[in-house]
Amino acid sequence: MTIEDFYKNAKIHDLTAQEITFLYDYAQQCDLDPSRVLVNKDFFNQVVQKYREIAPKFDSAMISSIEDKLGFTSGITQRIYSTKEIREQQKAKFYFDRFSYNPITLIKNYDDYGLWQIDLHANMDRFKNGMQGFVIFEIRHLIAYKFNTVVEDVLKYFENKFLQIPHSQNIEVLAKRKYPRIEVDIDGLVKKVGRLRDYPYYKCKICNISEGGVKICVDEDAFKQGDQLEVKFKLTYEGIEAEAIVKAHITYDGPGQYGLQFTNIDSHTHFVIAKYIQTNLKDEII
Repeated sequence: MTIEDFYKNAKIHDLTAQEITFLYDYAQQCDLDPSRVLVNKDFFNQVVQKYREIAPKFDSAMISSIEDKLGFTSGITQRIYSTKEIREQQKAKFYFDRFSYNPITLIKNYDDYGLWQIDLHANMDRFKNGMQGFVIFEIRHLIAYKFNTVVEDVLKYFENKFLQIPHSQNIEVLAKRKYPRIEVDIDGLVKKVGRLRDYPYYKCKICNISEGGVKICVDEDAFKQGDQLEVKFKLTYEGIEAEAIVKAHITYDGPGQYGLQFTNIDSHTHFVIAKYIQTNLKDEII
């Protein structure tokens, strides 16, 4: 396909001349049909990855603009490609390993690094200069990101401690969610679908919840991906009972943690969950 032909196709999406040239050139670099990049998100992501690898400077605003015009982003949140784009006051977790972490909060972004406050936690004294780890954070409860890092410096100002973490463009998307999901700490019960004498209940914690499902934490690895479960808990004094399928056995955030997707839930229960989430989100999503 010539650039002239591609230009005619791309103009339908209101792309600028710079954006059209970018897509055409980098599609050629990836040995992709440029016209497919306009409609296939996986191909578009390959182009973006190639751009990140060889371009001297990454223009995240241009990438976000193209994504939006091609319909590859929702109206609620935008994909980010660099830690420089993380907003101040963003909450995150610094993981020392797969099972232990400490909450941190971004205070300010500088040219070469972000200044993160170490939040009060049992592990807050474990940080050291040169320590390796990874950071996980969520944008508006819809996209979870991860990036590997090294602590450049641990700073102390009066009673507060801070981390100097260098910026990175190697950000991995861990999860994209259809529904906003909020963190909770609710006692519950969970078991495999079937007779009680065959499948007893386990005590669990509901760690987060959305209209589509919950994340549960149990004391042992009791389930596997694909298991059909029954889950019970209380939400604003309402008893919640639902059937769900194990969509993910979560290993990066400690043992015994599972992502469940509701498969059988009545309309009243769905209303209670949706109202609870919207009430708790209204002060957070801006």
